[in-house]
Amino acid sequence: MNVDLPADQQAFIESLVAAGRYATPNDAIRDGVRLLISQERLKQQVDVGVQQADRGELVDHDTVFGQLRAMAAASLQPETGE
Repeated sequence: MNVDLPADQQAFIESLVAAGRYATPNDAIRDGVRLLISQERLKQQVDVGVQQADRGELVDHDTVFGQLRAMAAASLQPETGE
């Protein structure tokens, strides 16, 4: 797959590589895609939660925050299989 980015986005990726944040532009793009996947999953989970709340299916705050902590910890774990 080839991706064409606008000049400003290309410059941003190149600046991240130049600063040593990523080894290659591909690494930076992969990280960006991982963030998009994470964001979409979160949106889906929020939608499910809103639907549950609309039906009166609520859970206590300890359960919710426990799940949020687990999600945050999982998002900090590096993914394998690149």
